[in-house]
Amino acid sequence: MNWLLILMVAVVVASSPGVDEVIRNYTFNLTHSFVNPDGKYKSGFLINGMAPGPTIEGDENDWIQVTVNNHLPVAITMHFHGIMQRGTPWADGVPGITQNPIPPEDCFTYLFQLKDQYGFAWYHAHHRGYSTDGLYGAMNIKPKIGRDRPYRKITNNTRELEIIKRAEESPLTLIADDSFKWNMDVVMARMFDYGIDPLCSQSILINGRGRVVCHGNEIFNRLSAKKSSSYRPTFDSMGCMRAENGYDNATDYFGLEVPGYSPPCTPTFTDPYKMESNSSWIYLNVLNGGGQYTKAFSIDGHSMYVISVDGIFVDPIETHILMLPVGSRITVVVKAKMGVFPMRFTLTKSPQYSEGVAYWHSKPESKEGTNCDYEGSPYQGCQENGGFSIIPTKYQDLDGSPLGEYNFSWPIDTKPFEKNAKYNLGMRQADHTFDLYLNRTGMITFSMFKDGTLLPKMNMKTPLLQSLNETFGNWALRDDIHYNDTVDIILNNNNMMGHPIHLHGHLFYVIGFSGSENFYHSNLKEAIENDYKVKENPPLVDVVYVPPGGHAVIRFVADNPGLWILHCHNLGHLIGGMGAVLFEAEDKIPSQIFSV
Repeated sequence: MNWLLILMVAVVVASSPGVDEVIRNYTFNLTHSFVNPDGKYKSGFLINGMAPGPTIEGDENDWIQVTVNNHLPVAITMHFHGIMQRGTPWADGVPGITQNPIPPEDCFTYLFQLKDQYGFAWYHAHHRGYSTDGLYGAMNIKPKIGRDRPYRKITNNTRELEIIKRAEESPLTLIADDSFKWNMDVVMARMFDYGIDPLCSQSILINGRGRVVCHGNEIFNRLSAKKSSSYRPTFDSMGCMRAENGYDNATDYFGLEVPGYSPPCTPTFTDPYKMESNSSWIYLNVLNGGGQYTKAFSIDGHSMYVISVDGIFVDPIETHILMLPVGSRITVVVKAKMGVFPMRFTLTKSPQYSEGVAYWHSKPESKEGTNCDYEGSPYQGCQENGGFSIIPTKYQDLDGSPLGEYNFSWPIDTKPFEKNAKYNLGMRQADHTFDLYLNRTGMITFSMFKDGTLLPKMNMKTPLLQSLNETFGNWALRDDIHYNDTVDIILNNNNMMGHPIHLHGHLFYVIGFSGSENFYHSNLKEAIENDYKVKENPPLVDVVYVPPGGHAVIRFVADNPGLWILHCHNLGHLIGGMGAVLFEAEDKIPSQIFSV
Protein backbone atom coordinates (compact mmCIF):
# COMPACT_ATOMS: atom_id res chain seq x y z
CA MET A 1 0.00 0.00 0.00
CA ASN A 2 1.54 3.31 -1.05
CA TRP A 3 1.49 6.44 1.11
CA LEU A 4 -1.47 7.89 -0.82
CA LEU A 5 -3.71 5.03 0.24
CA ILE A 6 -2.39 5.22 3.80
CA LEU A 7 -3.28 8.92 3.85
CA MET A 8 -6.78 8.06 2.66
CA VAL A 9 -7.15 5.80 5.69
CA ALA A 10 -5.81 8.55 7.97
CA VAL A 11 -8.38 11.00 6.59
CA VAL A 12 -11.27 8.64 7.33
CA VAL A 13 -10.02 8.05 10.86
CA ALA A 14 -9.39 11.72 11.58
CA SER A 15 -12.67 13.20 10.41
CA SER A 16 -15.53 11.01 9.31
CA PRO A 17 -19.25 11.69 8.82
CA GLY A 18 -21.74 10.97 11.56
CA VAL A 19 -24.35 8.25 11.23
CA ASP A 20 -27.10 10.64 10.12
CA GLU A 21 -24.94 12.81 7.85
CA VAL A 22 -25.19 12.63 4.07
CA ILE A 23 -22.19 11.50 2.00
CA ARG A 24 -22.27 12.29 -1.70
CA ASN A 25 -19.85 10.20 -3.73
CA TYR A 26 -18.18 11.24 -6.98
CA THR A 27 -15.64 9.45 -9.13
CA PHE A 28 -13.42 11.43 -11.48
CA ASN A 29 -11.71 9.48 -14.24
CA LEU A 30 -9.01 11.72 -15.69
CA THR A 31 -7.99 10.95 -19.27
CA HIS A 32 -5.88 12.46 -22.03
CA SER A 33 -7.36 13.31 -25.43
CA PHE A 34 -6.94 15.57 -28.45
CA VAL A 35 -9.58 18.25 -28.29
CA ASN A 36 -10.74 21.20 -30.38
CA PRO A 37 -12.89 23.33 -28.08
CA ASP A 38 -12.43 26.41 -30.28
CA GLY A 39 -11.97 24.70 -33.64
CA LYS A 40 -8.23 24.04 -33.43
CA TYR A 41 -6.90 20.71 -32.18
CA LYS A 42 -4.46 20.36 -29.30
CA SER A 43 -3.69 18.01 -26.44
CA GLY A 44 -6.13 18.25 -23.55
CA PHE A 45 -7.41 16.56 -20.40
CA LEU A 46 -10.94 15.37 -19.60
CA ILE A 47 -12.88 14.47 -16.47
CA ASN A 48 -15.28 11.61 -17.14
CA GLY A 49 -14.91 12.35 -20.85
CA MET A 50 -15.77 16.06 -20.63
CA ALA A 51 -14.30 19.50 -19.98
CA PRO A 52 -15.45 21.20 -17.86
CA GLY A 53 -16.00 18.19 -15.62
CA PRO A 54 -19.29 17.20 -13.94
CA THR A 55 -20.87 19.56 -11.43
CA ILE A 56 -20.50 18.55 -7.78
CA GLU A 57 -23.80 19.13 -6.01
CA GLY A 58 -24.66 18.96 -2.34
CA ASP A 59 -26.64 20.55 0.45
CA GLU A 60 -25.10 22.69 3.15
CA ASN A 61 -23.33 20.44 5.73
CA ASP A 62 -23.24 17.39 3.45
CA TRP A 63 -20.03 15.39 3.12
CA ILE A 64 -18.39 15.07 -0.29
CA GLN A 65 -16.16 12.17 -1.29
CA VAL A 66 -14.30 12.48 -4.60
CA THR A 67 -12.19 9.59 -5.85
CA VAL A 68 -9.73 10.71 -8.52
CA ASN A 69 -8.48 7.97 -10.85
CA ASN A 70 -5.51 9.42 -12.68
CA HIS A 71 -5.17 7.92 -16.17
CA LEU A 72 -3.17 10.93 -17.38
CA PRO A 73 0.49 10.79 -18.43
CA VAL A 74 1.25 13.37 -15.71
CA ALA A 75 0.83 13.66 -11.94
CA ILE A 76 -2.09 15.72 -10.65
CA THR A 77 -3.92 17.10 -7.61
CA MET A 78 -7.42 18.54 -7.29
CA HIS A 79 -8.27 21.64 -5.25
CA PHE A 80 -11.82 22.54 -4.22
CA HIS A 81 -11.76 26.32 -4.49
CA GLY A 82 -14.03 28.03 -1.97
CA ILE A 83 -14.33 24.99 0.31
CA MET A 84 -12.87 25.90 3.70
CA GLN A 85 -11.80 22.31 4.55
CA ARG A 86 -12.58 22.77 8.24
CA GLY A 87 -11.15 19.77 10.04
CA THR A 88 -9.78 18.31 6.79
CA PRO A 89 -6.83 20.52 5.76
CA TRP A 90 -5.12 17.57 4.00
CA ALA A 91 -8.01 17.51 1.46
CA ASP A 92 -7.09 20.95 0.08
CA GLY A 93 -5.27 19.47 -2.91
CA VAL A 94 -2.09 21.57 -2.97
CA PRO A 95 1.05 19.65 -4.03
CA GLY A 96 3.91 19.76 -1.56
CA ILE A 97 1.73 21.36 1.12
CA THR A 98 -1.18 19.00 1.76
CA GLN A 99 -0.25 16.01 -0.44
CA ASN A 100 2.08 14.66 -3.08
CA PRO A 101 0.73 14.76 -6.63
CA ILE A 102 -1.23 11.68 -7.65
CA PRO A 103 1.04 9.67 -10.00
CA PRO A 104 -0.19 8.35 -13.35
CA GLU A 105 -2.35 5.22 -13.00
CA ASP A 106 -2.83 5.85 -9.28
CA CYS A 107 -5.80 7.15 -7.32
CA PHE A 108 -6.61 9.37 -4.38
CA THR A 109 -9.83 9.99 -2.43
CA TYR A 110 -10.72 13.44 -1.06
CA LEU A 111 -13.20 13.54 1.82
CA PHE A 112 -14.51 16.82 3.26
CA GLN A 113 -17.62 18.46 4.65
CA LEU A 114 -19.55 21.43 3.28
CA LYS A 115 -19.63 22.68 6.85
CA ASP A 116 -21.78 25.80 7.18
CA GLN A 117 -21.12 26.46 3.49
CA TYR A 118 -23.48 27.22 0.64
CA GLY A 119 -23.43 28.82 -2.78
CA PHE A 120 -21.17 28.58 -5.80
CA ALA A 121 -17.69 27.07 -5.57
CA TRP A 122 -15.53 25.21 -8.08
CA TYR A 123 -12.78 22.66 -8.34
CA HIS A 124 -9.64 22.65 -10.47
CA ALA A 125 -6.26 20.99 -10.82
CA HIS A 126 -3.63 22.67 -8.65
CA HIS A 127 -0.51 21.25 -10.26
CA ARG A 128 1.57 22.83 -13.06
CA GLY A 129 -1.32 24.83 -14.50
CA TYR A 130 -3.21 21.76 -15.72
CA SER A 131 -6.56 23.34 -14.87
CA THR A 132 -6.41 25.23 -18.18
CA ASP A 133 -6.02 21.91 -20.01
CA GLY A 134 -9.61 21.09 -18.99
CA LEU A 135 -9.39 19.91 -15.37
CA TYR A 136 -12.01 22.08 -13.71
CA GLY A 137 -15.72 22.15 -12.93
CA ALA A 138 -18.48 23.74 -10.89
CA MET A 139 -19.70 23.05 -7.35
CA ASN A 140 -23.22 24.03 -6.32
CA ILE A 141 -24.09 23.92 -2.60
CA LYS A 142 -27.75 24.49 -1.74
CA PRO A 143 -28.32 26.72 1.31
CA LYS A 144 -30.18 25.18 4.23
CA ILE A 145 -33.84 26.03 4.64
CA GLY A 146 -33.39 28.39 7.60
CA ARG A 147 -30.72 30.55 5.99
CA ASP A 148 -31.87 34.07 5.17
CA ARG A 149 -31.90 35.05 1.48
CA PRO A 150 -31.66 38.57 0.00
CA TYR A 151 -34.40 38.11 -2.62
CA ARG A 152 -36.90 40.50 -1.00
CA LYS A 153 -34.45 43.32 -1.62
CA ILE A 154 -35.01 42.68 -5.34
CA THR A 155 -38.78 42.25 -5.49
CA ASN A 156 -41.76 42.05 -3.13
CA ASN A 157 -43.90 40.32 -5.72
CA THR A 158 -44.92 36.97 -4.21
CA ARG A 159 -45.05 35.21 -7.57
CA GLU A 160 -41.60 36.47 -8.57
CA LEU A 161 -40.15 35.44 -5.22
CA GLU A 162 -41.50 31.94 -5.73
CA ILE A 163 -39.93 31.78 -9.20
CA ILE A 164 -36.53 32.97 -7.90
CA LYS A 165 -36.61 30.46 -5.04
CA ARG A 166 -37.48 27.69 -7.49
CA ALA A 167 -34.65 28.80 -9.78
CA GLU A 168 -32.24 28.53 -6.82
CA GLU A 169 -32.85 24.77 -6.86
CA SER A 170 -31.38 24.40 -10.35
CA PRO A 171 -29.02 27.31 -11.12
CA LEU A 172 -27.45 27.80 -14.53
CA THR A 173 -23.67 28.07 -14.71
CA LEU A 174 -21.21 29.84 -17.00
CA ILE A 175 -17.46 29.26 -16.68
CA ALA A 176 -15.02 31.29 -18.75
CA ASP A 177 -11.55 29.92 -19.43
CA ASP A 178 -8.51 31.09 -21.37
CA SER A 179 -7.64 28.70 -24.20
CA PHE A 180 -4.03 28.75 -25.41
CA LYS A 181 -2.72 27.50 -28.72
CA TRP A 182 -0.70 24.84 -26.84
CA ASN A 183 -1.32 22.67 -23.80
CA MET A 184 0.10 23.88 -20.51
CA ASP A 185 3.22 21.70 -20.56
CA VAL A 186 4.22 23.38 -23.83
CA VAL A 187 3.27 26.81 -22.48
CA MET A 188 5.46 26.20 -19.42
CA ALA A 189 8.33 24.83 -21.50
CA ARG A 190 8.24 28.05 -23.53
CA MET A 191 8.03 29.98 -20.28
CA PHE A 192 11.05 28.40 -18.61
CA ASP A 193 13.21 27.62 -21.66
CA TYR A 194 12.87 31.01 -23.35
CA GLY A 195 11.52 33.33 -20.65
CA ILE A 196 8.21 33.81 -22.46
CA ASP A 197 5.41 34.99 -20.19
CA PRO A 198 2.13 33.33 -21.33
CA LEU A 199 0.44 36.68 -21.82
CA CYS A 200 -1.89 35.97 -24.70
CA SER A 201 -4.51 33.31 -25.29
CA GLN A 202 -6.07 31.99 -28.50
CA SER A 203 -9.70 32.31 -27.44
CA ILE A 204 -12.05 32.52 -24.47
CA LEU A 205 -14.01 29.35 -23.84
CA ILE A 206 -17.44 29.44 -22.22
CA ASN A 207 -18.41 26.12 -20.63
CA GLY A 208 -15.70 24.51 -22.71
CA ARG A 209 -16.76 25.89 -26.09
CA GLY A 210 -15.63 28.85 -28.17
CA ARG A 211 -14.18 30.03 -31.42
CA VAL A 212 -11.21 31.99 -32.68
CA VAL A 213 -12.35 35.47 -33.73
CA CYS A 214 -10.17 37.82 -35.79
CA HIS A 215 -10.51 41.58 -35.47
CA GLY A 216 -8.92 44.25 -37.60
CA ASN A 217 -5.96 46.28 -36.38
CA GLU A 218 -8.07 49.43 -36.58
CA ILE A 219 -10.21 48.05 -33.75
CA PHE A 220 -7.15 47.40 -31.58
CA ASN A 221 -5.82 50.90 -32.25
CA ARG A 222 -9.20 52.43 -31.36
CA LEU A 223 -9.29 50.55 -28.06
CA SER A 224 -5.69 51.46 -27.28
CA ALA A 225 -6.42 55.13 -27.92
CA LYS A 226 -9.02 55.02 -25.13
CA LYS A 227 -6.19 54.36 -22.67
CA SER A 228 -3.60 56.76 -24.02
CA SER A 229 -3.45 59.30 -26.83
CA SER A 230 0.35 59.55 -26.82
CA TYR A 231 1.41 55.89 -26.91
CA ARG A 232 0.42 53.58 -29.77
CA PRO A 233 1.59 50.02 -29.08
CA THR A 234 1.87 47.45 -31.85
CA PHE A 235 -0.58 44.54 -31.90
CA ASP A 236 -0.43 41.22 -33.65
CA SER A 237 -3.50 39.82 -35.42
CA MET A 238 -4.63 38.06 -32.22
CA GLY A 239 -4.99 41.43 -30.50
CA CYS A 240 -1.93 40.84 -28.35
CA MET A 241 0.21 43.84 -27.47
CA ARG A 242 3.82 43.46 -28.61
CA ALA A 243 6.35 43.26 -25.78
CA GLU A 244 8.61 46.24 -26.32
CA ASN A 245 11.23 45.21 -23.77
CA GLY A 246 12.11 41.99 -25.58
CA TYR A 247 12.99 38.52 -24.31
CA ASP A 248 16.58 37.86 -23.27
CA ASN A 249 17.01 34.42 -24.82
CA ALA A 250 14.60 34.68 -27.75
CA THR A 251 16.39 35.35 -31.04
CA ASP A 252 13.46 34.62 -33.36
CA TYR A 253 10.40 36.40 -31.99
CA PHE A 254 8.15 35.29 -34.83
CA GLY A 255 9.39 31.71 -34.76
CA LEU A 256 8.80 31.42 -31.03
CA GLU A 257 5.53 33.38 -31.25
CA VAL A 258 6.35 35.56 -28.26
CA PRO A 259 3.53 37.91 -27.18
CA GLY A 260 2.75 40.32 -30.00
CA TYR A 261 4.28 38.09 -32.69
CA SER A 262 1.55 35.52 -33.36
CA PRO A 263 1.04 34.21 -36.92
CA PRO A 264 -1.84 35.74 -38.89
CA CYS A 265 -5.14 35.08 -37.12
CA THR A 266 -7.20 32.29 -38.69
CA PRO A 267 -10.85 32.33 -37.57
CA THR A 268 -12.86 29.25 -36.70
CA PHE A 269 -16.61 28.79 -36.79
CA THR A 270 -17.31 26.18 -34.14
CA ASP A 271 -20.68 26.28 -32.42
CA PRO A 272 -20.68 28.50 -29.33
CA TYR A 273 -22.23 27.43 -26.04
CA LYS A 274 -26.01 27.87 -26.01
CA MET A 275 -28.00 28.22 -22.80
CA GLU A 276 -31.77 27.77 -22.74
CA SER A 277 -34.37 28.66 -20.12
CA ASN A 278 -38.14 28.98 -19.92
CA SER A 279 -38.45 30.89 -16.65
CA SER A 280 -39.18 34.58 -16.23
CA TRP A 281 -36.25 34.74 -13.75
CA ILE A 282 -32.98 32.85 -14.03
CA TYR A 283 -30.45 32.07 -11.30
CA LEU A 284 -27.00 32.24 -12.84
CA ASN A 285 -23.58 31.34 -11.45
CA VAL A 286 -20.73 33.09 -13.27
CA LEU A 287 -17.05 32.15 -12.86
CA ASN A 288 -13.81 33.42 -14.32
CA GLY A 289 -11.88 30.16 -14.27
CA GLY A 290 -9.29 31.36 -16.77
CA GLY A 291 -5.64 31.25 -15.94
CA GLN A 292 -4.69 34.77 -16.98
CA TYR A 293 -6.78 37.89 -16.70
CA THR A 294 -9.80 39.66 -15.26
CA LYS A 295 -12.88 39.39 -17.45
CA ALA A 296 -15.93 41.58 -17.91
CA PHE A 297 -19.26 39.75 -18.29
CA SER A 298 -22.59 41.02 -19.57
CA ILE A 299 -25.82 39.82 -21.17
CA ASP A 300 -27.04 42.00 -24.03
CA GLY A 301 -30.33 43.68 -23.20
CA HIS A 302 -30.41 42.61 -19.53
CA SER A 303 -29.33 44.08 -16.24
CA MET A 304 -28.41 41.65 -13.46
CA TYR A 305 -28.86 41.57 -9.69
CA VAL A 306 -25.73 40.44 -7.87
CA ILE A 307 -26.87 38.31 -4.92
CA SER A 308 -23.78 36.31 -3.96
CA VAL A 309 -20.00 36.63 -4.23
CA ASP A 310 -17.60 33.74 -3.53
CA GLY A 311 -20.45 31.74 -2.02
CA ILE A 312 -21.74 34.44 0.36
CA PHE A 313 -25.10 36.23 0.04
CA VAL A 314 -24.66 40.00 -0.44
CA ASP A 315 -26.94 43.01 -0.48
CA PRO A 316 -28.22 42.96 -4.07
CA ILE A 317 -26.64 45.31 -6.61
CA GLU A 318 -28.25 45.94 -9.98
CA THR A 319 -25.60 46.12 -12.66
CA HIS A 320 -25.01 45.70 -16.39
CA ILE A 321 -21.42 44.42 -16.28
CA LEU A 322 -19.68 42.07 -13.85
CA MET A 323 -15.93 42.49 -13.34
CA LEU A 324 -14.50 39.06 -12.54
CA PRO A 325 -10.92 38.57 -11.34
CA VAL A 326 -9.53 35.08 -11.94
CA GLY A 327 -11.10 32.65 -9.46
CA SER A 328 -13.97 34.94 -8.45
CA ARG A 329 -17.54 33.63 -8.51
CA ILE A 330 -20.60 35.86 -8.74
CA THR A 331 -24.19 34.68 -8.61
CA VAL A 332 -26.87 36.85 -10.22
CA VAL A 333 -30.59 36.68 -10.80
CA VAL A 334 -31.89 38.07 -14.08
CA LYS A 335 -35.40 39.01 -15.12
CA ALA A 336 -35.67 37.39 -18.52
CA LYS A 337 -36.90 38.89 -21.75
CA MET A 338 -37.91 36.67 -24.63
CA GLY A 339 -35.46 35.96 -27.43
CA VAL A 340 -31.85 35.08 -28.10
CA PHE A 341 -29.22 37.19 -26.37
CA PRO A 342 -25.40 37.21 -26.58
CA MET A 343 -23.57 36.64 -23.29
CA ARG A 344 -20.10 38.18 -23.42
CA PHE A 345 -16.82 37.61 -21.59
CA THR A 346 -14.09 40.05 -22.59
CA LEU A 347 -10.54 40.40 -21.32
CA THR A 348 -10.00 43.55 -19.31
CA LYS A 349 -6.98 44.94 -17.45
CA SER A 350 -5.06 42.94 -20.04
CA PRO A 351 -2.41 43.35 -22.79
CA GLN A 352 -4.75 41.57 -25.21
CA TYR A 353 -8.14 42.34 -26.71
CA SER A 354 -10.34 39.26 -26.93
CA GLU A 355 -13.97 38.28 -26.46
CA GLY A 356 -15.86 35.02 -25.98
CA VAL A 357 -19.57 34.91 -26.77
CA ALA A 358 -22.26 32.39 -25.81
CA TYR A 359 -25.99 32.69 -26.46
CA TRP A 360 -28.99 32.56 -24.18
CA HIS A 361 -32.27 31.39 -25.72
CA SER A 362 -34.87 32.71 -23.31
CA LYS A 363 -38.50 31.56 -23.50
CA PRO A 364 -40.13 32.97 -20.35
CA GLU A 365 -43.81 32.75 -19.54
CA SER A 366 -44.27 36.50 -20.09
CA LYS A 367 -43.20 37.44 -23.62
CA GLU A 368 -41.46 40.77 -24.17
CA GLY A 369 -40.44 40.30 -27.79
CA THR A 370 -37.79 38.21 -29.47
CA ASN A 371 -34.60 38.80 -31.39
CA CYS A 372 -34.32 35.57 -33.35
CA ASP A 373 -33.01 37.52 -36.33
CA TYR A 374 -30.23 39.19 -34.33
CA GLU A 375 -27.16 39.38 -36.56
CA GLY A 376 -24.63 36.72 -35.70
CA SER A 377 -27.05 34.69 -33.60
CA PRO A 378 -26.74 30.91 -34.01
CA TYR A 379 -30.52 30.94 -33.94
CA GLN A 380 -30.74 33.37 -36.86
CA GLY A 381 -33.98 32.86 -38.74
CA CYS A 382 -35.86 31.18 -35.88
CA GLN A 383 -39.46 32.17 -35.24
CA GLU A 384 -41.33 32.71 -31.97
CA ASN A 385 -45.11 32.55 -31.97
CA GLY A 386 -46.41 36.07 -31.61
CA GLY A 387 -42.91 37.48 -31.24
CA PHE A 388 -41.06 40.13 -33.16
CA SER A 389 -37.44 40.92 -33.87
CA ILE A 390 -35.50 43.28 -31.61
CA ILE A 391 -31.84 44.25 -31.41
CA PRO A 392 -30.70 44.04 -27.78
CA THR A 393 -28.43 46.60 -26.17
CA LYS A 394 -24.76 45.75 -26.05
CA TYR A 395 -23.24 47.02 -22.80
CA GLN A 396 -19.48 46.46 -23.10
CA ASP A 397 -16.74 47.09 -25.62
CA LEU A 398 -14.10 44.58 -26.70
CA ASP A 399 -11.84 45.80 -23.86
CA GLY A 400 -14.53 45.29 -21.22
CA SER A 401 -15.25 48.98 -20.78
CA PRO A 402 -18.88 50.19 -20.73
CA LEU A 403 -20.42 51.39 -24.01
CA GLY A 404 -22.15 54.33 -22.42
CA GLU A 405 -23.29 55.16 -18.90
CA TYR A 406 -23.83 51.57 -17.81
CA ASN A 407 -23.14 50.18 -14.37
CA PHE A 408 -20.29 47.80 -13.69
CA SER A 409 -19.56 46.07 -10.39
CA TRP A 410 -16.53 44.44 -8.80
CA PRO A 411 -16.70 41.87 -6.00
CA ILE A 412 -15.11 44.49 -3.76
CA ASP A 413 -18.19 46.70 -4.25
CA THR A 414 -20.42 44.24 -2.36
CA LYS A 415 -21.48 43.95 1.28
CA PRO A 416 -22.42 40.74 3.10
CA PHE A 417 -26.16 40.31 3.55
CA GLU A 418 -26.49 37.97 6.53
CA LYS A 419 -25.99 39.40 10.00
CA ASN A 420 -23.44 36.80 11.06
CA ALA A 421 -21.39 37.49 7.92
CA LYS A 422 -21.11 41.23 8.48
CA TYR A 423 -17.84 42.58 9.84
CA ASN A 424 -17.72 42.57 13.65
CA LEU A 425 -13.98 42.48 14.42
CA GLY A 426 -13.62 46.17 15.17
CA MET A 427 -10.58 48.23 14.19
CA ARG A 428 -8.22 47.10 16.94
CA GLN A 429 -4.66 46.13 16.15
CA ALA A 430 -4.47 42.59 14.76
CA ASP A 431 -2.53 39.93 16.66
CA HIS A 432 -0.41 39.34 13.55
CA THR A 433 0.33 41.56 10.54
CA PHE A 434 2.16 40.36 7.44
CA ASP A 435 3.44 43.03 5.06
CA LEU A 436 3.67 41.65 1.51
CA TYR A 437 4.74 43.26 -1.75
CA LEU A 438 3.58 41.94 -5.13
CA ASN A 439 6.29 42.42 -7.70
CA ARG A 440 7.85 41.05 -10.84
CA THR A 441 11.45 40.05 -10.18
CA GLY A 442 12.29 38.82 -13.68
CA MET A 443 10.73 38.08 -17.03
CA ILE A 444 8.98 34.97 -15.67
CA THR A 445 9.48 35.28 -11.90
CA PHE A 446 6.99 36.86 -9.53
CA SER A 447 7.21 37.37 -5.78
CA MET A 448 5.01 38.33 -2.81
CA PHE A 449 7.93 39.66 -0.82
CA LYS A 450 10.01 42.84 -0.81
CA ASP A 451 13.22 40.80 -0.88
CA GLY A 452 12.06 38.88 -3.96
CA THR A 453 11.54 35.53 -2.19
CA LEU A 454 9.87 33.00 -4.49
CA LEU A 455 7.58 30.19 -3.42
CA PRO A 456 9.68 27.11 -4.21
CA LYS A 457 8.45 24.21 -6.31
CA MET A 458 7.53 21.63 -3.70
CA ASN A 459 5.71 19.16 -5.94
CA MET A 460 7.67 16.06 -4.98
CA LYS A 461 8.81 17.01 -1.47
CA THR A 462 7.29 15.58 1.68
CA PRO A 463 4.06 17.58 2.16
CA LEU A 464 4.52 20.38 4.69
CA LEU A 465 1.62 19.09 6.78
CA GLN A 466 3.83 16.11 7.60
CA SER A 467 7.00 18.08 8.33
CA LEU A 468 6.03 20.93 10.66
CA ASN A 469 9.20 20.59 12.72
CA GLU A 470 11.45 21.41 9.78
CA THR A 471 12.96 24.82 9.03
CA PHE A 472 11.16 26.75 6.33
CA GLY A 473 12.13 29.63 4.05
CA ASN A 474 11.02 33.25 4.02
CA TRP A 475 7.94 32.21 2.03
CA ALA A 476 6.43 30.79 5.25
CA LEU A 477 4.00 33.15 7.03
CA ARG A 478 4.77 31.62 10.41
CA ASP A 479 4.38 33.87 13.45
CA ASP A 480 3.09 31.55 16.18
CA ILE A 481 -0.51 32.15 15.11
CA HIS A 482 -2.85 30.80 17.78
CA TYR A 483 -6.42 29.65 17.36
CA ASN A 484 -8.85 32.61 17.07
CA ASP A 485 -6.08 35.21 16.65
CA THR A 486 -6.84 38.09 14.29
CA VAL A 487 -4.59 38.22 11.22
CA ASP A 488 -4.01 41.13 8.85
CA ILE A 489 -2.23 40.77 5.52
CA ILE A 490 -1.11 43.93 3.72
CA LEU A 491 -0.91 43.42 -0.05
CA ASN A 492 0.98 46.23 -1.75
CA ASN A 493 1.35 46.06 -5.52
CA ASN A 494 4.06 47.59 -7.63
CA ASN A 495 3.13 49.52 -10.75
CA MET A 496 3.35 46.72 -13.34
CA MET A 497 0.15 44.65 -13.40
CA GLY A 498 -2.83 43.61 -11.32
CA HIS A 499 -2.94 40.39 -9.30
CA PRO A 500 -5.96 38.32 -8.20
CA ILE A 501 -4.87 37.06 -4.76
CA HIS A 502 -6.54 33.94 -3.33
CA LEU A 503 -6.24 32.55 0.20
CA HIS A 504 -7.12 28.91 0.80
CA GLY A 505 -9.02 27.87 3.92
CA HIS A 506 -10.63 31.25 4.56
CA LEU A 507 -12.99 33.95 3.49
CA PHE A 508 -11.50 37.31 4.43
CA TYR A 509 -12.68 40.89 4.82
CA VAL A 510 -11.12 43.54 2.58
CA ILE A 511 -10.99 46.29 5.17
CA GLY A 512 -8.62 48.59 3.30
CA PHE A 513 -8.24 49.20 -0.42
CA SER A 514 -6.86 51.64 -2.95
CA GLY A 515 -6.67 51.43 -6.71
CA SER A 516 -3.83 53.92 -6.98
CA GLU A 517 -1.77 54.13 -3.77
CA ASN A 518 0.34 51.75 -1.73
CA PHE A 519 -0.18 51.22 2.01
CA TYR A 520 2.66 53.11 3.69
CA HIS A 521 2.05 52.08 7.31
CA SER A 522 3.40 49.18 9.31
CA ASN A 523 -0.03 48.11 10.54
CA LEU A 524 -3.68 49.12 10.45
CA LYS A 525 -3.68 50.78 13.89
CA GLU A 526 -0.92 53.14 12.82
CA ALA A 527 -2.75 53.85 9.56
CA ILE A 528 -6.02 54.74 11.32
CA GLU A 529 -4.15 57.07 13.66
CA ASN A 530 -2.98 58.84 10.49
CA ASP A 531 -6.53 59.22 9.08
CA TYR A 532 -6.52 56.11 6.89
CA LYS A 533 -10.09 55.32 5.80
CA VAL A 534 -11.21 51.74 6.33
CA LYS A 535 -14.14 50.21 4.48
CA GLU A 536 -17.44 50.11 6.37
CA ASN A 537 -19.22 46.75 6.22
CA PRO A 538 -16.37 45.46 4.04
CA PRO A 539 -16.75 42.73 1.42
CA LEU A 540 -16.21 39.10 2.44
CA VAL A 541 -14.42 37.20 -0.34
CA ASP A 542 -11.71 34.61 -1.01
CA VAL A 543 -10.15 36.43 -3.99
CA VAL A 544 -9.15 40.09 -4.07
CA TYR A 545 -7.86 41.88 -7.16
CA VAL A 546 -4.96 44.18 -6.19
CA PRO A 547 -4.52 46.75 -8.98
CA PRO A 548 -1.17 48.09 -10.22
CA GLY A 549 0.20 50.66 -7.79
CA GLY A 550 -2.64 49.95 -5.35
CA HIS A 551 -3.13 47.88 -2.22
CA ALA A 552 -5.53 45.77 -0.21
CA VAL A 553 -5.58 45.06 3.51
CA ILE A 554 -7.34 41.80 4.33
CA ARG A 555 -8.38 40.53 7.77
CA PHE A 556 -9.59 37.16 9.03
CA VAL A 557 -9.78 35.12 12.22
CA ALA A 558 -7.42 32.16 12.55
CA ASP A 559 -10.19 29.66 13.32
CA ASN A 560 -9.24 26.99 10.77
CA PRO A 561 -6.05 25.14 11.82
CA GLY A 562 -3.96 24.12 8.85
CA LEU A 563 -1.40 25.20 6.30
CA TRP A 564 -2.98 27.46 3.68
CA ILE A 565 -1.41 28.74 0.50
CA LEU A 566 -1.82 32.42 -0.40
CA HIS A 567 -1.13 33.00 -4.10
CA CYS A 568 -1.83 34.90 -7.27
CA HIS A 569 -4.48 33.06 -9.30
CA ASN A 570 -2.80 34.05 -12.57
CA LEU A 571 -1.26 30.68 -13.47
CA GLY A 572 1.92 32.14 -14.90
CA HIS A 573 2.49 34.22 -11.78
CA LEU A 574 1.90 31.30 -9.38
CA ILE A 575 4.17 29.03 -11.42
CA GLY A 576 6.69 31.88 -11.45
CA GLY A 577 6.80 31.98 -7.63
CA MET A 578 4.09 34.41 -6.43
CA GLY A 579 2.87 32.61 -3.34
CA ALA A 580 3.31 32.10 0.40
CA VAL A 581 2.15 29.56 2.97
CA LEU A 582 0.24 30.55 6.11
CA PHE A 583 0.92 28.35 9.18
CA GLU A 584 -2.21 28.58 11.31
CA ALA A 585 -2.85 27.23 14.82
CA GLU A 586 -0.32 24.46 14.32
CA ASP A 587 -1.00 22.92 17.74
CA LYS A 588 -4.61 22.27 16.72
CA ILE A 589 -4.03 20.71 13.32
CA PRO A 590 -5.54 17.18 13.64
CA SER A 591 -2.78 14.83 14.78
CA GLN A 592 -4.00 11.96 12.59
CA ILE A 593 -2.32 13.56 9.61
CA PHE A 594 1.04 12.57 11.14
CA SER A 595 0.08 8.88 11.33
CA VAL A 596 1.04 8.42 7.67
